[in-house]
Amino acid sequence: MQKYRDIIVKILAFVLTAIVVIVSFPNVEKFNYEYELQRPWRYQNLIAPFDFSILKTEAELTQERDSLRRNMRPVYRKDSVGEGQVRDEVRSNLEAYESKFKLICPANVNEDSTFRFVNKKLTEKLVGAYSKGIVELPDGVNDPTEYELSLLKGNVLEPYTISEFLSLKDAYSTITGELTEDLLNQHGKEATWCKTLVQRLPISELIIANVALDKERTDAELEQRLQVLSLAQGKVLAGQRIIGTGDIVDKRAAKILDSLRQTSEKMYGRTSVELPILLGETVMTILLLGSLFLFLYFFHNEVWTNMRSMSFILMLIMVVVVIAGMLSSRHENITFIIPYVILPIMLRLLMDSRIAMYVHTVMIIFVSFMAHNSQLFLMLHIPAGMIAIVSLVNLTRRWQLLKTAFMVFVYYVLAYSGYVIWQTGDMGESLGGIPYIMLAVNCILILLSYPAIYIVERMFGFVSDVTLMELSDTNNPLLRELSEKAPGTFQHSIQVANLAQDVAYAIGANAMLVRAGAMYHDVGKMISPMYFTENQAGGINPHNGLAYEESAKIVISHVQNGVQLAKKAKLPQQIIDIIKSHHGNTTARYFYIAYCNEHQGEEVDASQFSYAGPSPLTKEQAITMMADAVEASSKSLQMYTDDAIEQLVEKIVAIQLDDKQFNDSPLTFKDIKVAKQVMKNRLKNIYHARIQYPELLK
Repeated sequence: MQKYRDIIVKILAFVLTAIVVIVSFPNVEKFNYEYELQRPWRYQNLIAPFDFSILKTEAELTQERDSLRRNMRPVYRKDSVGEGQVRDEVRSNLEAYESKFKLICPANVNEDSTFRFVNKKLTEKLVGAYSKGIVELPDGVNDPTEYELSLLKGNVLEPYTISEFLSLKDAYSTITGELTEDLLNQHGKEATWCKTLVQRLPISELIIANVALDKERTDAELEQRLQVLSLAQGKVLAGQRIIGTGDIVDKRAAKILDSLRQTSEKMYGRTSVELPILLGETVMTILLLGSLFLFLYFFHNEVWTNMRSMSFILMLIMVVVVIAGMLSSRHENITFIIPYVILPIMLRLLMDSRIAMYVHTVMIIFVSFMAHNSQLFLMLHIPAGMIAIVSLVNLTRRWQLLKTAFMVFVYYVLAYSGYVIWQTGDMGESLGGIPYIMLAVNCILILLSYPAIYIVERMFGFVSDVTLMELSDTNNPLLRELSEKAPGTFQHSIQVANLAQDVAYAIGANAMLVRAGAMYHDVGKMISPMYFTENQAGGINPHNGLAYEESAKIVISHVQNGVQLAKKAKLPQQIIDIIKSHHGNTTARYFYIAYCNEHQGEEVDASQFSYAGPSPLTKEQAITMMADAVEASSKSLQMYTDDAIEQLVEKIVAIQLDDKQFNDSPLTFKDIKVAKQVMKNRLKNIYHARIQYPELLK
C-alpha cells in the first residue's frame, strides 16, 4: 500500500510541476526563426505578413534620449517686479546709509538733495534691470553666450540665450557705473567723491534674480518630449520581401527581423493558436521532466525514494521557471537578470554534482523557451552552471563562494564578448554596456545562496558542509559536555572521526557527514559514563556484580540515549541516523558470549543482548560502524605489530559481514577492500614503534 501511495504522490508531483511550467510560458506565439549576424538566412524567403514599423534598437533609443536630455533647453520663468516695490526697497535700504552722505559729500554739496537724486536714479535703474531680466547663471556654465533657455510667457515657450539677460554681476556693474556717471554729470568730473559714495551704497543687496529656473516645468517638458519620441524609423508593408534564402543577415535585416518578432508577440496571443502551442509545450515539458525522473530513478534511487528531496528539486525548477515567466512578460531579455547559477550551487552542496548538473540543464532548457536569444542563453548559462559545480566541491569557507562567483563572472564576460564579436565582427561593440553590468549584478546575487542554504536546510531537512563543519567543532555545547562527563569516550570519538573520514575520502563518501556523525555516535554514553571501559579509572568496574543481561541492557541503551540527546540538541536527522545504526542489530558480544559460556546447553534469547538497529543504510553509516568497531578493538591489542593490526581489521570487518550488517548499504566489495586498507594504514601510523631514548649516565 505504501508503495502505491508513493507512486501516486510522485505522479501528482510530476503533473503539478508540468502544469506550473506550462502556465509560466509567455502567452505569446513563439517567433520561430533563429538567425545570426553576418550569417546566411537558413529559411525560405520571408515575406511580411502585415504592416509593421521598423523599431529602433535599445541602444539607438538610449542615444536619442541622452541627446534629448543634453539639448533640452531648461524652462525659466520671469517674475515681474513693480516700480513701487523697487522704490520701497531702495528707500528702506538707503535710509540706513543717509548719515554716511554727510561724511562723504563735500561741504558745498547739499546732502539731502544728493540723497533724493541717488534714490530716484537707483530706483529707475533697478526697474530697468528687472524689466530686461536678471538671471543667476547655473553652475558649470563657462560660456554664457552658448547657454540657451526657454522663457515661459503665459503658456508659450520662447527661445532665449542667457546673454539676452543680465547676470547678477552684470546688473551690479551696469547700475553702479551708470549711477556714478549720473552723479559726475551733476557735480562735475572732478567730483571723485561720487565714485566713493556709490561704492558704499548697498546696491548688491538690492539686486536679486527675477529670471529663475522652473525645474518642475522643465522636468514635465522633458518627460513629454521623451514620451513622444518615435520608437520606429521606417515601415515594412504587408507582402514586402524581408529577406531571402541565403541572404546575409546584416544589421538592418536583423533590426527588421527583431521588429517583426516584437510586433508578432504583441499581436498574436495564445487565443489565436491555443491548441498547437499548448500541445507543443506539453510534449516538451513531459519529455524533459520525464527524463529527469528517469535519471533519478536509475542513477540516484536514494533521491527518488526520498519525497523531501524530490519536492526540493521540483520546487527549485518551478520557482525559477515561474520567476522567468513573470519577468519575460515585462522585460524583453531575461538572459542577464536572474542568477540561475544559484540552483546548481544549492543542489551541489546539498545533494550531488550529477544531480545538480542534470537539474540545472533541464531548468535552463525550460527557461530558454522564453529567452529572446535561445542560443546565447544556453551558451551562457549551461557552462556557467558546470563551472559553479566544479569550482565549489564543498562550502566550508565563505571565500569559496566568492571565488565561484568570480569564476562565473569571468566566464560570462568572455562568453558574451565572444558571442557578440562572432555575431557582429566588431570588437568595439562587445566591450562595455548594460549587459556586463547586469551580469556583474547577477554574479553578486550568487552570494545569496549562502543564506538560502540555511533556510532550505531547515525546510527540507538537508545538511550542508557548513553545518557539518560547525557541528564537528569540539566547542559545540554537546561535544564539550561529552568531553567533561565522558573524556575517554570523547577521545575515542575523535579517533573514530579521523579514521572514518580517511575511509570516506578514499571511497567517495561524504567525509564531512562521516566526521560529524562519528563525533556524536557515542554521545549517549555520557548518561552513565562509568559503565564503559574507556571512562573507567582505578580498576573500578560497575559491571562487577551485575547480571550479564543487565549489563548488556545498560551498554545497549547508550544508542537510544544518544538519539534522545541528539534530538534535544536539534542535530540533523542524518547524524541521528548514524547514531542509531553505528552498532546495527549486532549483539553486545562480550556479555552475550560470557552469558552463553555460563549457560551452555541452554537456549539463549539473543534479543536480550542485541541492539535495536537498524543496520547501516548508507555508506556514511557503514563507514562509521566499521571505524567504531576497529578503533575500539585496537585498544585490546597486546602488541601493535603490522600483522596484529592487519589481522584485527580483517577479523572485525569479517564479523560484521557475517552478521550481514552491510547488506542494506550501497557499499561494494571494492569499497570494503579499500576501507580495510585505509584503516590498517591509519592504525599502523598511530601505533608505530617509537625510538627509546637512552638514559643519561652519571
